[in-house]
Amino acid sequence: MTRIVDERQLDFSLGRTLKAVRTKAGLTMASLAQLAEISQPHLSQMENGKVSPSISTLYRLANALQVSPQELLPSTPVSELVVIRAGETEATPISDQPGAALARVLLGSPGRNLQVQEILVEAGDSLGDWFDHEGEEYLYVLEGSITIELKDNDPRELGVGDSAWYPSDIPHRWVAAQHPVRVLAVSSIAERAVKERTGHGQ
Repeated sequence: MTRIVDERQLDFSLGRTLKAVRTKAGLTMASLAQLAEISQPHLSQMENGKVSPSISTLYRLANALQVSPQELLPSTPVSELVVIRAGETEATPISDQPGAALARVLLGSPGRNLQVQEILVEAGDSLGDWFDHEGEEYLYVLEGSITIELKDNDPRELGVGDSAWYPSDIPHRWVAAQHPVRVLAVSSIAERAVKERTGHGQ
């Protein structure tokens, strides 16, 4: 029972943050929904804490609002040492497609320069279609194998212990080549977002 309450509180906090960022950007719910290519009722449910966005939806919302995905996540206490225990974070679908693979956001909140996710893929799971976001991304394969496709680049397959870096504003997608798959994905926020947050570069 406690876990269900915690999940609802997380959804509520995320929805409240999303609404605050949208309002600050001067966007109506309808205009944000159009920019992020989602339905307005779905956005309304997110802002009211009734549903959580998938990882790909979170990135589309961040792109539309011109912020980093971290800025849409609930704040966490500022500390010099952040410890994430096994099982503390809930897995979220990586896309809105049926049978989507799951991702656990291990680190990522306003004020952080990194977002760290554990991608979990079972047989038949979908990793979604092409997507892009500002910043850069690094993948490290912990289990199984995965193929990375970047627009206008040859596909690259990664096995256990392999890793890859790429600018994440290039449209990209992942395809699971062997199941089960477990990948650590580390994303940095865009330089523009850092400058806007700190006031540098103005």
